Amino acid sequence: MSDTMKAGSRVLIRPTEESDLSFVLAMLEKAGLPREGVSSHFSDFLVAQREGRIVGAIGLERYGTIGLLRSAVVEPGLQRSGIGSLLVDGLLHASRDAGISRLILLTETAEEYFRRKGFSTIDAREVSGPITSSAEFTGACPVSAVCMEKWL
Repeated sequence: MSDTMKAGSRVLIRPTEESDLSFVLAMLEKAGLPREGVSSHFSDFLVAQREGRIVGAIGLERYGTIGLLRSAVVEPGLQRSGIGSLLVDGLLHASRDAGISRLILLTETAEEYFRRKGFSTIDAREVSGPITSSAEFTGACPVSAVCMEKWL
């Protein structure tokens, strides 16, 4: 999908393969992020690969023309290196290509980051339709999580 040079090492953003699932789940667990529902939507995830190993991931759950951005994670030692931005940009591009017109996310820690990426805070009670049956909306994310959206 895309790549860049960071700290002398090339970072490749690519679609996931089945063999990536256990590693991504372990990264999410280590970061304290929800793992529920990941495996059933894993074909719409992207990973960041550096020097042959996965150093980040991001997911998309599709609900018609609405998408749920979830499970954005970057290895702790590589945060603030641009990898997260590459993952988000890759997911935005893939979402547009898939016919998604609106992305929703829930976050407890990255509200300002996603605001810089063009997301706006909304009331989670304003979200309706099939997306509300996702694992994140039915309990994987705490009620205190901030709900955000971006129109594509």
